[in-house]
Amino acid sequence: MGKIKLDMYGLSLPETVAYLNGIINKMTGNTTFTTLAAKTTALGTTNTALETAHTDYLAALHVAEQKLALENTALATAQAAARDLAAAAYSVTHDAAALLSGGWDLQAERSPVGPMPQVQNLKATGGDMDGSVDLAWGPVKRGLQTYLARYGTTSNGPWTQFYAGRTSKCTATGLASGTEYWFEACAVGSAGPGPWSDPARMRAT
Repeated sequence: MGKIKLDMYGLSLPETVAYLNGIINKMTGNTTFTTLAAKTTALGTTNTALETAHTDYLAALHVAEQKLALENTALATAQAAARDLAAAAYSVTHDAAALLSGGWDLQAERSPVGPMPQVQNLKATGGDMDGSVDLAWGPVKRGLQTYLARYGTTSNGPWTQFYAGRTSKCTATGLASGTEYWFEACAVGSAGPGPWSDPARMRAT
């Protein structure tokens, strides 16, 4: 026993029109379905209306795209004219009150980045290789140029710098396995290095 499967879902609109037209053509004048002539005609009418609606939509879309292009051109032209007027106004006066009186928004003055804050949450763990220790700390989010990290065999040094980079983690290598080391890190900005972190200690792998 056959069972009809309407395989029109998931098709594009033009594909749907073509699919239904195929059914309409084969149903029209089919001697098996003479009692369904009216319904076949109704489907043909609705399918024609669907095709017409899609054609109208495509035409309207084309017009809308043309108008959008005109809008974008007008926007770019207006922005260029605004930049030109702004430059001219700035050439007349740099006085903030006078510029504000002309309706201009003023850029906020940038304050220089001061000293770097102390690096926080320095953690030391055993590295994957012999004579290594992995370090990680909380990142500094403003004004950073680089980090520095150093180690010593006591909490007071003497210190050996082993890392300079922009990531807030690093690995000290070439250490004496089984020896306990002290580690510190600091952030460096335009005003120079900030204070060293509280030390962390770890025995080298």
